Amino acid sequence: MHIDTQTTPMRVEIEGREYPLAPRTARLAEKLRRVEEAGLREGRPHHKVEMAQLSLLLGRRAARELFPRGGGEDLDRLDAIYYGVFAALEAPGRVKRAEHTRALAAELHELAEAIRPLLELAALLRGGASEEKTEA
Repeated sequence: MHIDTQTTPMRVEIEGREYPLAPRTARLAEKLRRVEEAGLREGRPHHKVEMAQLSLLLGRRAARELFPRGGGEDLDRLDAIYYGVFAALEAPGRVKRAEHTRALAAELHELAEAIRPLLELAALLRGGASEEKTEA
Protein backbone atom coordinates (compact mmCIF):
# COMPACT_ATOMS: atom_id res chain seq x y z
CA MET A 1 0.00 0.00 0.00
CA HIS A 2 1.37 3.38 -1.01
CA ILE A 3 1.12 6.16 1.57
CA ASP A 4 1.27 9.63 0.09
CA THR A 5 3.18 11.93 2.42
CA GLN A 6 3.35 14.92 0.08
CA THR A 7 2.07 18.06 1.72
CA THR A 8 1.22 21.33 0.07
CA PRO A 9 2.03 24.63 1.75
CA MET A 10 -1.23 26.26 2.74
CA ARG A 11 -2.21 29.76 1.76
CA VAL A 12 -5.25 31.82 2.65
CA GLU A 13 -6.84 34.68 0.78
CA ILE A 14 -8.06 37.49 2.98
CA GLU A 15 -9.70 40.53 1.45
CA GLY A 16 -8.10 39.89 -1.93
CA ARG A 17 -4.56 39.26 -0.66
CA GLU A 18 -2.85 35.90 -0.27
CA TYR A 19 -0.94 34.97 2.84
CA PRO A 20 1.12 31.81 3.39
CA LEU A 21 0.42 29.90 6.58
CA ALA A 22 3.19 28.68 8.82
CA PRO A 23 3.79 24.95 8.28
CA ARG A 24 1.68 22.79 10.59
CA THR A 25 4.35 21.33 12.86
CA ALA A 26 4.49 20.06 16.42
CA ARG A 27 6.56 23.15 17.27
CA LEU A 28 3.84 25.45 15.92
CA ALA A 29 1.12 23.55 17.78
CA GLU A 30 3.10 23.92 21.00
CA LYS A 31 3.59 27.65 20.47
CA LEU A 32 -0.13 28.11 19.80
CA ARG A 33 -0.95 26.16 22.96
CA ARG A 34 1.49 28.21 25.06
CA VAL A 35 0.05 31.49 23.78
CA GLU A 36 -3.44 30.32 24.73
CA GLU A 37 -2.38 29.06 28.15
CA ALA A 38 -0.48 32.26 28.91
CA GLY A 39 -3.50 34.30 27.87
CA LEU A 40 -5.74 32.35 30.23
CA ARG A 41 -3.23 32.45 33.07
CA GLU A 42 -2.66 36.20 32.68
CA GLY A 43 -6.34 36.97 32.11
CA ARG A 44 -5.68 38.51 28.68
CA PRO A 45 -8.72 39.33 26.56
CA HIS A 46 -9.54 36.62 24.03
CA HIS A 47 -8.98 38.93 21.07
CA LYS A 48 -5.36 39.51 22.16
CA VAL A 49 -4.79 35.76 22.27
CA GLU A 50 -6.31 35.45 18.79
CA MET A 51 -4.04 38.23 17.50
CA ALA A 52 -0.96 36.57 19.01
CA GLN A 53 -1.88 33.23 17.45
CA LEU A 54 -2.54 34.84 14.07
CA SER A 55 0.92 36.41 14.28
CA LEU A 56 2.35 32.91 14.64
CA LEU A 57 0.28 31.52 11.79
CA LEU A 58 0.54 34.39 9.29
CA GLY A 59 3.65 36.20 10.48
CA ARG A 60 3.92 39.47 12.36
CA ARG A 61 4.06 41.60 9.23
CA ALA A 62 0.84 40.10 7.84
CA ALA A 63 -0.91 40.43 11.21
CA ARG A 64 0.09 44.14 11.43
CA GLU A 65 -1.08 44.63 7.83
CA LEU A 66 -4.44 42.96 8.52
CA PHE A 67 -4.98 44.63 11.90
CA PRO A 68 -3.40 48.10 11.83
CA ARG A 69 -5.83 49.53 14.40
CA GLY A 70 -4.81 47.18 17.22
CA GLY A 71 -7.46 47.50 19.94
CA GLY A 72 -9.75 49.41 17.58
CA GLU A 73 -10.26 46.42 15.31
CA ASP A 74 -13.69 44.99 14.52
CA LEU A 75 -13.87 41.81 16.62
CA ASP A 76 -16.27 40.10 14.22
CA ARG A 77 -13.76 40.63 11.41
CA LEU A 78 -10.98 39.35 13.67
CA ASP A 79 -13.02 36.22 14.49
CA ALA A 80 -13.79 35.61 10.80
CA ILE A 81 -10.09 35.75 9.94
CA TYR A 82 -9.05 33.76 13.02
CA TYR A 83 -11.46 30.87 12.48
CA GLY A 84 -10.88 30.91 8.72
CA VAL A 85 -7.11 30.65 9.17
CA PHE A 86 -7.48 27.75 11.61
CA ALA A 87 -9.91 26.01 9.23
CA ALA A 88 -7.34 26.36 6.44
CA LEU A 89 -4.55 25.08 8.69
CA GLU A 90 -6.55 21.97 9.56
CA ALA A 91 -8.03 21.39 6.06
CA PRO A 92 -5.45 18.85 4.83
CA GLY A 93 -5.96 16.71 7.94
CA ARG A 94 -9.74 16.90 7.55
CA VAL A 95 -9.43 15.79 3.92
CA LYS A 96 -7.24 12.81 4.90
CA ARG A 97 -9.66 11.82 7.70
CA ALA A 98 -12.61 12.08 5.29
CA GLU A 99 -10.80 9.88 2.75
CA HIS A 100 -10.08 7.34 5.49
CA THR A 101 -13.72 7.39 6.62
CA ARG A 102 -14.96 6.86 3.05
CA ALA A 103 -12.57 3.93 2.60
CA LEU A 104 -13.79 2.35 5.84
CA ALA A 105 -17.42 2.87 4.82
CA ALA A 106 -16.74 1.18 1.47
CA GLU A 107 -15.12 -1.79 3.23
CA LEU A 108 -18.07 -2.10 5.61
CA HIS A 109 -20.50 -1.93 2.69
CA GLU A 110 -18.61 -4.73 0.91
CA LEU A 111 -18.68 -6.81 4.09
CA ALA A 112 -22.41 -6.22 4.52
CA GLU A 113 -23.02 -7.31 0.92
CA ALA A 114 -20.87 -10.41 1.44
CA ILE A 115 -22.77 -11.58 4.51
CA ARG A 116 -26.25 -10.66 3.23
CA PRO A 117 -26.90 -14.20 1.87
CA LEU A 118 -25.97 -15.66 5.27
CA LEU A 119 -28.34 -13.31 7.04
CA GLU A 120 -31.14 -14.18 4.63
CA LEU A 121 -30.50 -17.91 5.14
CA ALA A 122 -30.47 -17.46 8.91
CA ALA A 123 -33.80 -15.61 8.72
CA LEU A 124 -35.30 -18.43 6.64
CA LEU A 125 -34.05 -21.06 9.07
CA ARG A 126 -35.42 -19.14 12.06
CA GLY A 127 -38.75 -18.73 10.30
CA GLY A 128 -38.86 -22.44 9.44
CA ALA A 129 -37.97 -23.47 12.97
CA SER A 130 -40.76 -21.37 14.47
CA GLU A 131 -43.27 -22.87 11.99
CA GLU A 132 -42.25 -26.38 13.09
CA LYS A 133 -42.82 -25.46 16.75
CA THR A 134 -46.33 -24.15 16.08
CA GLU A 135 -47.22 -27.33 14.14
CA ALA A 136 -46.19 -29.60 17.02
